[in-house]
Amino acid sequence: METQTSVQTKPTAKITIPPNGNVIVDEDQDEFDLDDFELNIFTPQTNMAKRPSDVDEILEQVDKVLAKGKTLGALNDKFVDTYVIKGNKELYELLAAIYGFMLQVNESAYKEHILKRMREQLKDSFDIALQESSTVESIVVRYVVPKDRQTAFNYARVLKVAFIENIAAKDLSGYISGRGGISKIQDTLENVQNAVEEKKSIKRKLSLYKKIILARTKVASKPIKINKGKKLSLVPYGTKPAMFDFAVLSNIGGEDYRIHQVVQLPLAVGDQWLNYISQNVIVDDLELVQDKLDELRARLGIAEGYGMQPGDKGYKPLVMNPQADASAEEVDVDDSNDLETPEEAVERVALEHP
Repeated sequence: METQTSVQTKPTAKITIPPNGNVIVDEDQDEFDLDDFELNIFTPQTNMAKRPSDVDEILEQVDKVLAKGKTLGALNDKFVDTYVIKGNKELYELLAAIYGFMLQVNESAYKEHILKRMREQLKDSFDIALQESSTVESIVVRYVVPKDRQTAFNYARVLKVAFIENIAAKDLSGYISGRGGISKIQDTLENVQNAVEEKKSIKRKLSLYKKIILARTKVASKPIKINKGKKLSLVPYGTKPAMFDFAVLSNIGGEDYRIHQVVQLPLAVGDQWLNYISQNVIVDDLELVQDKLDELRARLGIAEGYGMQPGDKGYKPLVMNPQADASAEEVDVDDSNDLETPEEAVERVALEHP
């Protein structure tokens, strides 16, 4: 009996499969040997045990993992709320209490005795040696937190900033929180310290510049007479005038100048003008400038007056002698080559404008 299987591929095409396995195509008569035909190419080689329902199982496992992540996230939120936020709040309140204690010690009539006893107990109990020059906040905080040096250091910096900025103890907790925490306060302290050092430098430059000008007045030079009509005082009644008067000049060619007016200014205004000049002509090496000033004073024989103050190098208080001339002696100094180097720029400016 002949078995036939027909597959319609084209309207007029028919494939007949006889018992011998030879495939005959009526139209094209092309033959295929099924014995050589690799049917296993249609067999799936992977995930043989998978079913469509397995997708639900995968999603379930993913959900479990994500749920665990959410649980950890919730635990983290709880930790932050319980130990970080509330912990920080309690820490800030503790710092406020320590700060209040420090203020109490600082304002006490027995301050030095209290600090001394604190240093002694730190030495005896914990072998912690603090210098007498240690700040109040350093001693007090170390006394409260003796076992953790870094923590005590961090706390002391916070209290120092609070003290500088005049914060009340009751407001310290909110102040720290509002500033972003202890680390931000420490950054503030560094900025404050830099600002303090900068302010000291500016003030000292102005002082040195004034002293150089005062020292130069000892040098003999021809005075300039200013007519009364060219003098102008802008100093209000009862206000202290500036140390120096200021001239309004115009250059009329070469080294010749014409003085239009000499103005007397209030001390604050005069210092502003001098401060602008000093910050530009005084070099940053203030110790070098001080040495040059000391040399200038020594050369001019200045031991008192002309800006000299007790404690300055070479200072000798004036001893009144009835036989001595009441007027200060002027000294002729050949200073044509003085202060021509950059390091001596300040004195050169003073020479050019005695």
